[in-house]
Amino acid sequence: MKIIVHIFCFALPIFVLSCTASKTPPRVVIEKPKLTAASCEEANRLVNKSIRTMGYTLASYTLAAPGRAGRFEATKEKAMGGVVTVSCSDSGASINAQNAGALSGLIGAGERPHHFANSFPATFQMLKQREAYEAKNPETGTLQFSIVPLDNFASRNVLGSDIQSSGVLPVRITITNHTPRPYAIEASRIFLVPEGGGRVAPVSSLGGGNSLQDMTIEPGQRASGFLYYPAGKYSSARTSVIDKENDEREGFSVQF
Repeated sequence: MKIIVHIFCFALPIFVLSCTASKTPPRVVIEKPKLTAASCEEANRLVNKSIRTMGYTLASYTLAAPGRAGRFEATKEKAMGGVVTVSCSDSGASINAQNAGALSGLIGAGERPHHFANSFPATFQMLKQREAYEAKNPETGTLQFSIVPLDNFASRNVLGSDIQSSGVLPVRITITNHTPRPYAIEASRIFLVPEGGGRVAPVSSLGGGNSLQDMTIEPGQRASGFLYYPAGKYSSARTSVIDKENDEREGFSVQF
């Protein structure tokens, strides 16, 4: 009986190993999420923001436009670079990220050879979803001011040209009224504060259909436009609005 038991126990593992070795391991395919944007402008902006959020430098770029592909080259010290391409039309945009180029020096301790292509989709989706959430979940009971100076990239992406090269800084102003009260907005009283102090008014000679105008913003209303200032380094913006129900002026300050 002992002999039979020993032979049986010894043969069983051989049989199992033999069966296992004959099987072909299943192929695992990991699909990357499809990256999309509602417009060429949104795609360009989110690609640039994603690259910078990941700690990369935007080395060169061609902005995407309907009928023209966009290309963004990202570099980072001690890491493999990446290339993002954007295809878009009037109905939307699709984005694709790939690793590119040779390693810039030695790979850092925290870097992996395929870090860019693997991490870009998650970063892009996170930023897109965060913006969507903030747009759908505003702070109630407040008058919100967004005052954003445009850098060279944003100026080309939004306005179609690098206005700063002519000594003018474009600033995008967005005002959202989540209160039950109407407010008077005076564009000429939206000042930028230089790093050295003082205040700078918008340049009145620049105009156009996209310029922010004096207006009354009603409850639930959102208004957006551009103001233009002398190019320079600014630390914040200050303005005041008038409560139309009691004619009282309220001040606002936005840090850059």
